[in-house]
Amino acid sequence: MTCGHHFLTMVFVFLYGTGTVCAQGNNSHLGGDDSGVTSLSERLLKVEKHSDAFNVFLNMHASYQERFNGDEEGGSFKGRQLRLEMKGTFDDHWSYRLRYRLNRPGEQQDDNFSNNIDFMQVNYKVNDHWRLTAGKKELSLGGFEFDYNPIQVIEYSDFVNGLAEFHVGAQVAFTPVKGHDLQLEVFNANNNSLGKAYPGADLKGSKHPLGTTFNWTGDMLGGKLQTLWAYTYMHEASRTDTHYLMLGQKLNLKRWQWFVDYYAAWENADRHGLVSSETGGVARNVNYNSVISELHYQPASHWNCFVKGGVETASMRNDATFKNYRTSYTYQAAVQWIPDLSQDAKISLAYVGKKVDYKEACGLKDYNTDRIELSLIYRIKLY
Repeated sequence: MTCGHHFLTMVFVFLYGTGTVCAQGNNSHLGGDDSGVTSLSERLLKVEKHSDAFNVFLNMHASYQERFNGDEEGGSFKGRQLRLEMKGTFDDHWSYRLRYRLNRPGEQQDDNFSNNIDFMQVNYKVNDHWRLTAGKKELSLGGFEFDYNPIQVIEYSDFVNGLAEFHVGAQVAFTPVKGHDLQLEVFNANNNSLGKAYPGADLKGSKHPLGTTFNWTGDMLGGKLQTLWAYTYMHEASRTDTHYLMLGQKLNLKRWQWFVDYYAAWENADRHGLVSSETGGVARNVNYNSVISELHYQPASHWNCFVKGGVETASMRNDATFKNYRTSYTYQAAVQWIPDLSQDAKISLAYVGKKVDYKEACGLKDYNTDRIELSLIYRIKLY
């Protein structure tokens, strides 16, 4: 612990002077607008930028975790997230974005992209009302927990953690009035073949394995009330459809921010995979339901505190043994220090807990996990 303490101290001192609070997201996995963040090249090398055509970011989340449960009891350092990102705007119409995950081995998928590629997209702004996007991108799903940049999340809900959110497709976005976006996208329903996505399942593939999402992003009452709502339908195989309903609503005040998300999934084949991992084989006719809530408070300009809780259920609706068999409860609390409001970085001390209860008839054993986590979270604008 002494060595770890000195290591963290040196890292924090070296990176002192970098941080910001998260703003409203926009289905971009940014968590907010980073246009005002000063790059390290500008700060250290005094390089003045004359164009927004090329920006480079490093998204990182490193932590020390002290765990208190069973076989996982103990402590260690973890590099949780490391993503390299490039994005830019050429003119009033064209822009692009590329993001690549560095801290896991890449694997080529059947869509001919590596699973490490989050974004490889081109955007075209027709006018103030219409925008087009094509390439590999994040699906425009609903919910504020889903919309966070992954580095900002201490631990996702089971529902969001089971989503495959980056797919190849195309999207059209319409802004009928300021503050409201309507988005429609069509995409590959899966990045891999049925054999890889559902191993061992006897599924007859569709000739057009596609999905579609309709999303409404709303900003009302001068930004005080915000919404991220979406419905998604995917068809991969005969009699194998997936439906998502993801509704997020947020109260956004000067010092207080509070969101409540509701997630529901109806899956003919278990796309999330959680039920399958507990019951064996590919589970059929699966339902997931989740309610997630998170409350943030900034007592002073350089400090943020939050609490997060959730209740989630899983069920095989046509199986008496596993119908409504699982309920999980998540609870988190954190204090975060933001050294420099001109940068997107924070030092976070969090408690993370989870309790899973099973219906007695299913034969699975209840369990709970608890840990304390000290994290360095930094979206570094390199250039």
